[in-house]
Amino acid sequence: MIRVLRLARSESDMDTWRLLDLEYADAASNLALEEAVARQVGEGKSPPTLRLWRNRSAAVIGENQSASAELRLDICKELGVEVVRRFTGGGAVYHDLGNLNYSICTQKRSPSSPEFLQAVFRKGLDSAATCLGVLGLESGRVPINTITVRGRKISGGAGAIRWGAIFYHGSILVSTDLEMVWKILRSEQLRAPRALVQSTRLPVTSLKKELGVEISIDQVKGALKDAFTKTFMTSLVPSSATKQELHMTSALTKEKYGSEQWNLKM
Repeated sequence: MIRVLRLARSESDMDTWRLLDLEYADAASNLALEEAVARQVGEGKSPPTLRLWRNRSAAVIGENQSASAELRLDICKELGVEVVRRFTGGGAVYHDLGNLNYSICTQKRSPSSPEFLQAVFRKGLDSAATCLGVLGLESGRVPINTITVRGRKISGGAGAIRWGAIFYHGSILVSTDLEMVWKILRSEQLRAPRALVQSTRLPVTSLKKELGVEISIDQVKGALKDAFTKTFMTSLVPSSATKQELHMTSALTKEKYGSEQWNLKM
């Protein structure tokens, strides 16, 4: 049985997590792998996992959002921006190779207290904030899962408790094309049905802009890994995706994340 995160432990009783540094060339496959990892971790077939990855130019919307209300779909098509719906909540975001995504997944305890579940989400956000601090930026928070620098959004996240797993993923804007963000997102959102989630529009910034120097994705990965191990009091072991995860990713890409039926269903 795979051990799961505990809120407090001695240094000699630390969990070991898998570090999965794996990304695909297309956003659909990247989002499919997110679900595959969540399902396999939830079933106890894969260990607790920290995944680091990037998307090429893509607009990613929350599970309960209207694509047409959030995005300028005509501009996305014109500029070759892939539109993908994730399985977690939250708002619409823009990804490119200057944006580092991180995913945290551990098995849900049975029973799990609300405090334990929220601690995983909170520590996921804390890891990003600590990473920014290591890199020289003082950050603030905007509820629920947004990190700001001088009032501008630089990181955000979303989570889900599903398939027996606790899953949280977020992103850090390293050198993202900030102008593209406003090209594809609607500045005035169309009215969406009340049951759907509408994004909160905030000005955005990046590590490159705030630090005034070029910073590599590898530098940010290193700082984030250190922040994660300290925040979660765990160690990381670089590893690969399992055959089951890769097979499931391929199937989910074709059947779900690569289909307009899923991505544009609202």
